[in-house]
Amino acid sequence: MADSNKDKSISNRSDGDKTKVVKSQNKDNNKVNKRNLKTEGNFKSNSTRNENSSQICNDAKNAINNQNSIKPASTSDGSSLLGKVIKNRYEIESLIGHGGLCDVYLAKDIILDSSGADNPHVALKILQDEFAEQPETARMLIREAQQTQKLSHPNILRVYDFGVDANVYFLVMEYVDGETLEQLIQRSRPNGLSFSATMSIVGQALNALDYAHTKDVVHADLKPANIMITPEGNVKLLDFGVSKTHRVQQDKYAARRPSQSLDTLGYTPNYASKPVLEGKEPTFQDDLFAFCCIIYELLSCKHPYNRTPVNEALKKSLKVVKPNNLPFSKWPVLASILNTGSVKEDVNARLLLAKLNKNHLKLITPLAATVILAIGAAYTFQHQQDKISELALTLKKSEEALSEQLDLLKLTATEAKQLIDSEVTVHPVIKEGYLRVHKESILGQFESEIDSILNTSNTSYPNYDQIELVLSNARSYYPDSHKIEVLSVDIQSSKHSTLLSISRQINSHLEKSRYVKEPDVRSIYDLKHDLNTIHREYRFVPSSLASEVFGQQLTEALKEKDAASLVTLLKVGNTFFSGVEEYKDKLVTSNQMKDSILEMKLYIQSLDSNTPLPFPTHAARILYKEDFDGLHFRLEKAKTTVHLDKLVDDLNVLSKRFPENFQDINALKFQIANKYLDFSDILLNKRKAKSARRAMQKANALMQQIDRS
Repeated sequence: MADSNKDKSISNRSDGDKTKVVKSQNKDNNKVNKRNLKTEGNFKSNSTRNENSSQICNDAKNAINNQNSIKPASTSDGSSLLGKVIKNRYEIESLIGHGGLCDVYLAKDIILDSSGADNPHVALKILQDEFAEQPETARMLIREAQQTQKLSHPNILRVYDFGVDANVYFLVMEYVDGETLEQLIQRSRPNGLSFSATMSIVGQALNALDYAHTKDVVHADLKPANIMITPEGNVKLLDFGVSKTHRVQQDKYAARRPSQSLDTLGYTPNYASKPVLEGKEPTFQDDLFAFCCIIYELLSCKHPYNRTPVNEALKKSLKVVKPNNLPFSKWPVLASILNTGSVKEDVNARLLLAKLNKNHLKLITPLAATVILAIGAAYTFQHQQDKISELALTLKKSEEALSEQLDLLKLTATEAKQLIDSEVTVHPVIKEGYLRVHKESILGQFESEIDSILNTSNTSYPNYDQIELVLSNARSYYPDSHKIEVLSVDIQSSKHSTLLSISRQINSHLEKSRYVKEPDVRSIYDLKHDLNTIHREYRFVPSSLASEVFGQQLTEALKEKDAASLVTLLKVGNTFFSGVEEYKDKLVTSNQMKDSILEMKLYIQSLDSNTPLPFPTHAARILYKEDFDGLHFRLEKAKTTVHLDKLVDDLNVLSKRFPENFQDINALKFQIANKYLDFSDILLNKRKAKSARRAMQKANALMQQIDRS
């Protein structure tokens, strides 16, 4: 249970269950044989179990759907279940493990005990009472049992039975008396295991993985804490039940993808492949990548990337160095995987094991081998003689330096952090010790910084950028901290909610045409400033109603040539609607018309002064372009003098807005006069002299107006 409780000081909350069936430290009165349980034969046969599993699932589901009747199954320390009998068969003797969702108990199978079995003990995994009222957690426990029961392999922890009894949800599992690979690695520091000892573990584990993969089951969270080894050297893979898409377990290492719900798995970043870190679904090859990291740790007692996720290690161009205990001939097998962060699709567990077991010496003839060994021995002898003195001196210096570092262990948490942050070189072991011993205090300092930022903000909203800097700094000390991960998710969620709230306020103003600041109300520009302050690159998207209202307002202002409204609308458009395709052309036109309208207004105002401005011809052409285009179109389509008469009337109304000598007006009058003359010729040819004379007179009148101007 070491893995589950490591991060207990960080947070009382846990989003998953990473319970391990390990040797209990409190079994003084419940000693059991240290042999592997051989009880599979005494349990129901697989066929019988499969026939009954449907009934068990139905019973469990009925209990889940009747949550109002559930009563607490156990206290936080599990003491209330001690001595009780589950399902009239399993008598609970002691608590041997405690996780985020479940507790694990040592129990005696009464039926096996009465039949005289050598060791009737099993492990009971029981859902904690605070989660019993959550149907989804109970369903996940049931799915774990169903998934694990598919796997029958000597190197995979067996689940014999599962169900619900008096609202107690439980799994009956094989009891394993041993230690995890995580504990074995810690015991083997600093030199690691030999290659032969490592391969005895690797062979069993890869055989188990190969079997699981043939059943289309991906473990998805392999790490040293999920693999156990018995005193006899037998390997057991744990937590195989909820693989891939139905994983209950999650510990302090686990990170949750943004798209995942409670039904999806947690993965451990330090053992996740590059594709998994990029958000892709776990595959068989991702299991193999995680296991290669474990092989490296077994050989060296060091994580290949110094407990950094592989994607970050690759960004830093970190190269993995061959462990001393690994033969040179085997290193390319691991190097090709660890230095790329992924495993090729054509590599499976069986092929990986074959490559690691391959004997390259068979390729060398006996004579060549003899020569090589002789040369190597001579070279080694000579080389080692030269190195002995150098190594002795180096060892002496290292011992002196380590002695100095050990004297620093008396520092307080604040002093230790200051020392780590300083430029003074601290031995990695001492640094790691500081961080481990003072973890709670150092994390508390970062929490205090965040609280201070939240409580002393000078604006309406928290300074999320500053908070994210504090969290980033905290991750540099504890990259695998579940507490930091939870804080980060909470802050990101709060930030996202704040941005959405401000966006809704802006859209509410836009939908009501509240473009101008009102008393005691934050304007749309104030709110936009808040958005940019919280997230500089946040892209505001106006609602469909806000866009529709703005479009109507802009069209009306253009039609009425309302300069004041255009100035207001242009500021709104350039701020909130510049990315809306349907308004791009209108905004360009509005910008041009705004300047032209303002220029025309200045001209009109100057007429009452002693120094009138020259008529703004260019501005007038922009403002009245549509009017002139319409008159020219009507002139082109005119079929009778009546059409021309109406055109002249409208032109006279428009000409009042311009000086008498405005060239565009005179040019249009000249064209109308010519068309009157054309109609006059046509009428004469039709012997309509009176109508022809009238058309001629109107043409002459227009020409006289042009002459006078």
